[in-house]
Amino acid sequence: MSDTTLHKIATTLGLSISTVSRALKGHPDISVQTRKKVLSAAAKLNYSPNPNTVYNAIRSSHFIALFIPVTPSTFFQDFIHTANQLAENADYSLLVLPLTNNTVSTTAQIKFCKQNKVHGIIICQDPLQPPNPKFKKIKELGIPVIVVGGTLPSTGVHYFKEDIEAVANLVAQKIVEKKKRQILAIFDASPSHRTELILNAFIDKVSAHENNVSVEYAASSSEAFSLCKLAVTQKKYDAIFCMNDALLLGAWQASQIGESRVDLFGMSETDLPSLLPATISYAKYCGRSAAKETVALLLSAMQTKIPASEKSLSISWHQSSA
Repeated sequence: MSDTTLHKIATTLGLSISTVSRALKGHPDISVQTRKKVLSAAAKLNYSPNPNTVYNAIRSSHFIALFIPVTPSTFFQDFIHTANQLAENADYSLLVLPLTNNTVSTTAQIKFCKQNKVHGIIICQDPLQPPNPKFKKIKELGIPVIVVGGTLPSTGVHYFKEDIEAVANLVAQKIVEKKKRQILAIFDASPSHRTELILNAFIDKVSAHENNVSVEYAASSSEAFSLCKLAVTQKKYDAIFCMNDALLLGAWQASQIGESRVDLFGMSETDLPSLLPATISYAKYCGRSAAKETVALLLSAMQTKIPASEKSLSISWHQSSA
């Protein structure tokens, strides 16, 4: 086990030990920026919780371990907050551990889970990163394990897969049902396998109905705003699709210019669209709902043996009232 202490992490970041402790537990009163710094420092320092550290002060007879990416998305930040609340409601303490591909650190973390008799484990994976091979060993603990997102690292564990193509297909289907013919589709300019999956699924679905789709890329809300402002001015399109919240925000801002007849469609991981006037139709796959499903399954599996299952994360549809 690493001899790196909470004190060392706290000193490195200029934070208090209690702040570091709460950040590692996913406490909701810690900001996203602070939590990312703490998780990143913990991973760099090869930190693995020590039973003799501050965890003894907060531990109860019930533990759930949650492995989370060092640089989690908004989806997983929401997941942490909700999972922590649900765990506390069920009289469990949630231990948040940094998820890395460092096999030495992972081995120490698995050992820690065994020593502290963790009752269940949730592994939230970055969909763009390969699974840590050491997680195959986690089944040997003989406790329920649920994997959320990414690639299933081993058989015999529960798995919630992020079916991003299904999300893109749902939005495309809704656009087709609305009989939209001229569509501007804006995708994230950062090249990634995720963007490619969304683009291909969306284009294939819409094009099958002989609709015209113009593809553009934007790296920020401001770039999406510029693209959509031009589209609104030209009055060339009757629908705009954006693949994430940042692009949706730029598109919505552009739609406020003049009298726009362009309908906005998108995909969202957050509550951003709900904070705006109800003029956006979108498919939502949020961390809160995923956490509710995951924790509910884990609590059931900890009480009764349930055969390993594979499910897709829930998708909800929110229709514009405009």
